[in-house]
Amino acid sequence: MSDAPLDLSPRTGPDDGATPRPPRSRGRGLLIGAVILALLGGIVALLIVQVQGSSLYYYNVDEAVAQRESLGDRDIRIQGTVVGEPTEVGGDALVFDLAFGGESVAVRHLGPEPPPLFDAGVPSVLEGHFADDGAFVSERIVIKHSEEYREDNPEHVEDAPT
Repeated sequence: MSDAPLDLSPRTGPDDGATPRPPRSRGRGLLIGAVILALLGGIVALLIVQVQGSSLYYYNVDEAVAQRESLGDRDIRIQGTVVGEPTEVGGDALVFDLAFGGESVAVRHLGPEPPPLFDAGVPSVLEGHFADDGAFVSERIVIKHSEEYREDNPEHVEDAPT
């Protein structure tokens, strides 16, 4: 046996002469984790806002009229058929009635000009809200299309090759 003293100093690598590194600070890792968590939270919040804004609930006129009090002034989509001729009032509003399921509601359209097919007897979807006077204030009109054109005018529609 050798009488040489036992070397208990920490090893730093093969002959690199470097001093051992102090342990890493946990503060940097916590900071990175907090930043990642904040970014994820922001993304989730943005998604929630976008989904809520793009998903207006859809009501038929009879359903919307029955639930008018609970709907308040919340934005919704309402569906029905235009009754009578729409008339311009004051140059910036279009007024008409919309009916479905035996109920009707007075409408004031304050949005952009309605689509070209908009007229009396045309099924339409309106986006807007109920006003304090009970009228529906519309900001957008969309025409509900059906398959009637194809049935009534087959010569105007070419079938796609199968």
